[in-house]
Amino acid sequence: MHYSVIPQAETDYWSQYFWLTRRSGDSRMLHELRKSLYSQKGDHANFFAWFSTVENHLAEIGTSRKETETYKTFLKAVSFLAKPQDPDTARHQKKVSEMAESIARAMGLPANTIEGIRVAGSVHDMGKMSVPTEIVTKPGALTPFEFSVMKEHPRKGYEILKGVEFPWPVPEIVLQHHERIDGSGYPRNLKGKDILLEARVLAVADVVEAISSRRPYRSGLGIEAALKEIDENKGTLYDLEVAKACLRSM
Repeated sequence: MHYSVIPQAETDYWSQYFWLTRRSGDSRMLHELRKSLYSQKGDHANFFAWFSTVENHLAEIGTSRKETETYKTFLKAVSFLAKPQDPDTARHQKKVSEMAESIARAMGLPANTIEGIRVAGSVHDMGKMSVPTEIVTKPGALTPFEFSVMKEHPRKGYEILKGVEFPWPVPEIVLQHHERIDGSGYPRNLKGKDILLEARVLAVADVVEAISSRRPYRSGLGIEAALKEIDENKGTLYDLEVAKACLRSM
């Protein structure tokens, strides 16, 4: 049995379909579904065209209507970040999700926690949808006003995601991914253990990817520069154990 569900181009953004991996009681069907996600090719312009097909397959593997609606809502929200005018954000989220998962594994966190971190990483900058494109993609330094607008994106992401019934605290993780251990982060200036562990992991992955990769206003500085930042500020800006795991995993 083989399912032709999702074009390959779409899997670049959603390679880890958590509802498919968590809800199937039939390993053979799950294997075929996952295989199809990675093997299909085609034009991904009409993203919503295959929603009804996905829903049918989810019903086949025993996913309830409520869970299907959650899955569809999640995909609809993530799809906005594949907009052609902001491809950098889509790429950044994918890489951060992968890095955060690697760090979480190096820490020996439970599989379910790792899954939540991975999902949160894939949508952590969703709030940038509410930021004017000219600010997100500006090729130079932001003005104080522009930066104040940009700093609202974690809160905006939280507002978008809070209505989705995730099995993990994804909205809170997204809200907190720019918080720092010493309280110098935003938007709520949280400190230390007041910041969710998942958000502490995501924060480190976010910084590493942002520094090492090209940004609209500069070329990538490389992984060495990124790891130097983490090493020099571990225990101050970044959770000590998370930073150590990052340095090991990278």
